[in-house]
Amino acid sequence: MSATSLGVTNPYRPTTGASVLYNHVPAAMTTCGGACGGGRVMETNRVPSGGRLRPLNEASVRSRSPSFRLGFVAAVILVPLLALGQSVLTADASGAGVVTLYPGISAPSGIAAGSDGALWFTNYGNESIGRITTTGRVTNYRGVGIIGPNAITAGPDGALWFANFDDSIGRITPSGAVSVYADASIDHPGGITTGSDGALWFTDNGVSGGGNSIGRITTSGSVSSYTDPSIDGPTGIAAGPDGALWFANYYGNSIGRITTAGSVTNYTESSINRPSGITLGPDGALWFCNSDSIGRITTSGAVNRYTDAVINSPRAIAAGPDGALWFSNGHSIGRITTSGTVTTYTSSRIKSPGEITAGPDGALWFTDDVFSIARITTAGALSRYIGPGFSEPAAITAGLDGAVWVTNFGDNSIGRITTTGKTSKYTARGINGCICGLDPSAIVAGPDGALWFTDYWDDAVDRISTSGQVTKFANPSISRPFGIVVGSDGALWFTNSGSDSIGRITTGGAITAYTGTGIATPEGIALGSDGALWFTNHQSWTIGRITTTGVVSIYTGDGVTGPQAIAAGPDGALWFVNTQYFPSIGRITTAGKVTANYPLTSGYYPYYLVAGPDKALWFGDYETNSIGRISTTGTITHYNAAGIAGPVAIARGSDGALWFTLFDNGIGRITTNVTPAITGFSPTKGAVGTTVTITGKNLSSTTRVTFDGAPATIISVSATQVVATVPAGGTSGHIAVTTRSGTTTSADAFKVT
Repeated sequence: MSATSLGVTNPYRPTTGASVLYNHVPAAMTTCGGACGGGRVMETNRVPSGGRLRPLNEASVRSRSPSFRLGFVAAVILVPLLALGQSVLTADASGAGVVTLYPGISAPSGIAAGSDGALWFTNYGNESIGRITTTGRVTNYRGVGIIGPNAITAGPDGALWFANFDDSIGRITPSGAVSVYADASIDHPGGITTGSDGALWFTDNGVSGGGNSIGRITTSGSVSSYTDPSIDGPTGIAAGPDGALWFANYYGNSIGRITTAGSVTNYTESSINRPSGITLGPDGALWFCNSDSIGRITTSGAVNRYTDAVINSPRAIAAGPDGALWFSNGHSIGRITTSGTVTTYTSSRIKSPGEITAGPDGALWFTDDVFSIARITTAGALSRYIGPGFSEPAAITAGLDGAVWVTNFGDNSIGRITTTGKTSKYTARGINGCICGLDPSAIVAGPDGALWFTDYWDDAVDRISTSGQVTKFANPSISRPFGIVVGSDGALWFTNSGSDSIGRITTGGAITAYTGTGIATPEGIALGSDGALWFTNHQSWTIGRITTTGVVSIYTGDGVTGPQAIAAGPDGALWFVNTQYFPSIGRITTAGKVTANYPLTSGYYPYYLVAGPDKALWFGDYETNSIGRISTTGTITHYNAAGIAGPVAIARGSDGALWFTLFDNGIGRITTNVTPAITGFSPTKGAVGTTVTITGKNLSSTTRVTFDGAPATIISVSATQVVATVPAGGTSGHIAVTTRSGTTTSADAFKVT
């Protein structure tokens, strides 16, 4: 078999610069809370590796007069902000490649109470700014210019100000408008706080070679920078009662003080060891975190150190409403009184706490590096909020209810998102997925209208109704189930990677297992155009086929190397992903002949494959953070967009777009060149029988138009326009247009008069 060369188009990458000005702030899309899943207290079983970046440079500490750099007004970029992470790429001429992102809470870093009574936090993982109310309702904002957000603080102007690790300072208003300020003197800022002079003060780690410094930015964007040899790895910063700013020198093992005029003083003491977080205490002293203790320094420079066996790598500290200091502490939350009495609060739900702040509700709120925001009362009662429906989402599928459903590996739950972005989350005892080298448990819409998914660690197949009721089906023959698909016989078929068998379960729960020579670590499974089930044998480098009566055939070929995902192609063949040695996409006919193998660029590693509405196959590329498309002739296109981070699974949605999971805690959507879209309609109101012109894209194959669900009479159809009449019995609501590719719904409602 000869390999066919691939054709790769240049990926679209948006670029930004200080000369580009944006000033567009659409209305916020807030995630669903309460009964629909957002803000529900959850638990998780996995702590991801990594964490926030620390200062990277080392420098000697010497006493010298400070140098002063006065900057001009920083270059400001007003960025388009899209609530709930709708980061949209401009489409190409065909209409393909428009990306929308719906991020969750991802590696939250800083947190602060806002002037609007909510808590605001930075999502370092997916580069967004989050907002959570005291009742747990979460909204995420993302936009160009939010890059590596770290610390955040409430500014004197009512906005929130945050440090971007990419050498800029950001500002976000309570309504979600974002500005980003860049200046040559800003070098990997860390902590940020409001000074007594009404400006924002921040620490610069100097990772880019600009040197350690303390920065100042006015609310109008004028930047100043102050340097001194004693400033060495500055991290946390806080305003003192003396009108000066106090900061922790992580590498200098000292506490620094800088006046609003820029005069620097450095305090050293043998007990100060790798200080990080710092805050003003209720006793008028500054309290800070050492590597293994809590420190206190008065405004005259007297230092005290408080130790206790339960203090374990404290990171951040804040004054509580009870007159004590609260700090994040390893896998617990600590409390220390001004007299030095230490108490710790532990829970299996506290994973890796980061920044901490006092909330407007009298509780302490803190970030957790495992995709959550948590709250602890002064009595020690803990709540944990995962956010809008996603927690390390893995597999994805379109439900018969028109929504998209995902498996959440991070907290063992099932998530749901509508095509308009409304999210829900469902939990039940015993839901246990698997990433296993990023081979997540699969989910599929069943013929009974429910969703069925493989429960890897529980050796079971589960069913969840669209109302959220979960049923578990276990059987001794089920062992490490992976892929799952609906068969031509109306049953669910799945791979048992742990027992080298293929399983079958009816919608009534009857289970059968089929074994056969050559079945070896089966993973992906798909329904072929011949009515049989086709599966990948990852370990034996073969492709398997099983009829609905259980007859097994095994096929091999030069282009089969560690196959994983498999999907039925629009050409009647089966397409599969090879993951061993050099990643590639292969093709096998229903006669068992491997006819093509298309190499992927080195490093590209797709995990899932699905047929799109445009007669091509689509895949997520985890390694290169892109979405790929391969035509049936082997031409490959990659779509890159800011914010696509760790795409794993991909599925065709009811709206004619492709939906994919992001391992950094989000869901993405990408259009094809046939995805329908409504851009407007005229008139915007009218009585029954009124003729309405609907404008949009890819509408030529329209088969149905509804007004608030009521079918309308179609008068004419073209690629960009559909004319219909308001139906009898129609009520005010959104207009929906259904084409052969999918259904699109208007953003605005039509009013029936």
